[in-house]
Amino acid sequence: MIGHHPSELTLLGYAAGTLAEPHPRVVAVHVARCAACRAVLRRAEEAGGVLLDSLSPASLAPDALARTLARLNTPAPIDEPEPVAVTLDGLAKGRWRWLGPNIAMMTLVPRGPNDSRLDLIRAAPGTGLLEHSHSDFETTCVLQGAFDDVTGKYHVGDFAEADGGLAHRPTALPGEECICLIATGGRLRARGLLGRLVRPLIGM
Repeated sequence: MIGHHPSELTLLGYAAGTLAEPHPRVVAVHVARCAACRAVLRRAEEAGGVLLDSLSPASLAPDALARTLARLNTPAPIDEPEPVAVTLDGLAKGRWRWLGPNIAMMTLVPRGPNDSRLDLIRAAPGTGLLEHSHSDFETTCVLQGAFDDVTGKYHVGDFAEADGGLAHRPTALPGEECICLIATGGRLRARGLLGRLVRPLIGM
């Protein structure tokens, strides 16, 4: 049973389309498994529709139609990322890269212009990541296994989010290998000398 969900603010941003990429991809994976969050999203979308209906009509620019029609012939950007599948098999199409003993990472969306990235991280049971904080927002959804940190225990389908104020050391729990989908903005702030030495090597 899913016990950790996106915050209300994160769900509202997802519903409104204002949540910065690639975080919506992580929310989507959680929402696909979580009936409670799907219900919240439906209510948010209904509320948004009511707000739109209550707005006063606004005049369009004289060339609005011409500009809209012109955009229909504009090809999509070639670097636009493909939608992310919900299943682990659908996600894990790249190459796992060693990060440390019993830890590996697969990059799904490389660090972009907004300094964000999307990765799969896997860790063997009992293995902990280096203690760290973040310079920006981080979202995580558990796809397999489980982990814990200072904020609680997270199992398959659970969603975790953190900002720069949280320092944590996620550790895979006994059982299956833990695999998570993680979107990060900004850079990891590793704690301790070892972490500061390793961080540039792993590109985080």
